[in-house]
Amino acid sequence: MDIVDRLKQEHVQILSSLNELLSSSVEDVEQYSKAYLDVMMRIDAHERGEEQTVYQALASDIDVRPIALQAMEEHRVTRQLLRDLADVEITEEVWLPKLVVANNVVALHIRIEEGNVFPLIMESFDNNRRQTFDADFTSAEQKILQELRS
Repeated sequence: MDIVDRLKQEHVQILSSLNELLSSSVEDVEQYSKAYLDVMMRIDAHERGEEQTVYQALASDIDVRPIALQAMEEHRVTRQLLRDLADVEITEEVWLPKLVVANNVVALHIRIEEGNVFPLIMESFDNNRRQTFDADFTSAEQKILQELRS
């Protein structure tokens, strides 16, 4: 599969998972907490997988390096927001507003990435390289997820 197609699919899944959390009631705090932690780990693994594959390659091109660095900084901010949110009790009044902000940051990053970075990937790398990125990304993401879950 082409890495751009893979990342678009995962972006849809991430946004869907966040929207599910936003629209779910918190009747079962333990189950809701597990769902949140799962989404947080998947986003973390996704972003770090992107950084280890696509962004590492883009950052080696001096002309597009600033775009890659910006996207990686957005990843860092997102991961920090999600970690901070993990430290808040789900029953606290600030939980939902903080989740809304995290969701907005993720959604904005995805729009920027798909609008600015994905065209660069398509221009900069041929189909074979994009398929190699996909295999490398999938492997890195799975390894990161295993580490996070252990």
